Amino acid sequence: MRETDYYITKIKKLGIKKTINLGYSKLMYSLYPSIINVEIMNKCNLKCKHCRVTYHGNIMEEVDPGFLDYAYFTKIIDRISPLIKKAHTFQFSTVEPLFHKDIFKMMDYVSIYNKSIEYPLLSNGMLLTEKNIKKLLKRNIPSISISLDGCKKETVESFKTNTNFDRVISNIKLLKMLCQKKIEVYAVFVATSKNIHELVEYISFCKNLHIDRILVNGFASHLPENSHLYLYSKQGNPEVNKIFRLAYDNAKKQNIDIEFPSLIAKPSGCGMHINMNINEKGDVYPCIMLARKTPFELFSKSATVNPVIWGNIFDDDPLSIWRNKKNIQFRKMLKKKVVPNECSLCANAYGVICSNRNSKIK
Repeated sequence: MRETDYYITKIKKLGIKKTINLGYSKLMYSLYPSIINVEIMNKCNLKCKHCRVTYHGNIMEEVDPGFLDYAYFTKIIDRISPLIKKAHTFQFSTVEPLFHKDIFKMMDYVSIYNKSIEYPLLSNGMLLTEKNIKKLLKRNIPSISISLDGCKKETVESFKTNTNFDRVISNIKLLKMLCQKKIEVYAVFVATSKNIHELVEYISFCKNLHIDRILVNGFASHLPENSHLYLYSKQGNPEVNKIFRLAYDNAKKQNIDIEFPSLIAKPSGCGMHINMNINEKGDVYPCIMLARKTPFELFSKSATVNPVIWGNIFDDDPLSIWRNKKNIQFRKMLKKKVVPNECSLCANAYGVICSNRNSKIK
């Protein structure tokens, strides 16, 4: 999406004031992080075979799956409060945030320092109960992105281990009924060799659910045995591109927004240059994939990458960590679409997962 198209879309959805604030925060990214993510847990309510969280305590032996204690969370927030005051977005975990029993208390505590900060959520949809939805509506939630990797029960349940397709669909309907357009609802479709045949039909399925936007992702492989699932390559994938085109045409006909990843892997950097990521110990790192030893697989190459830690907020001033030379250099590389060595096997750095998604299909 071109920069002008991006801001026109934002103005329509957010209004001029919020869009100006967002643009300002993007310009200020080198001074302060626009987005702050605190990893409040390293476990999930699902056990998907392809997900890195499932490897915690198994392949990733140094990880002890658990939840961040609320009292310790408040210490982290107090410590980074000057940065929270400058940020526009705060994220809780890269897995199901509603799985943490104190998630709403955590939101309220962050809001003490910045009442306008937003909490977009990524969810697998299983915990979107009426009680939770009503609590979300009382807080500054601009959007909820729900992982829904197909429009058929057998497709979704075979990919997302322990999920219940009927419950997720029921919860989406309940969310749309209760939120009354106060929260944008996105559907995230991870395109793989197992579900790509459903994508065109999926557009109409989402339209019937009154989904506001469809975000098509590529599949990120951590282990060689999962490499058969991804659809991108260095040369592209003409057959899948035809399906993307048909899906795009159907979305246009149905009047529903849709965005696609590239199918041609080429250095693209990623959006993490505006994020400050903090784990349960207070360590600051580029992204969750580099928070600890993590396996990667891409185009028949595989390796376990060592963590990249820039500092700890309890040992150093958080702002000085954000502004240290190594941190700045790393983020500049991402912004300039240069792939750091540590990211060389991360597919997201090549524009084929969710970074650099585009609303246009060539």
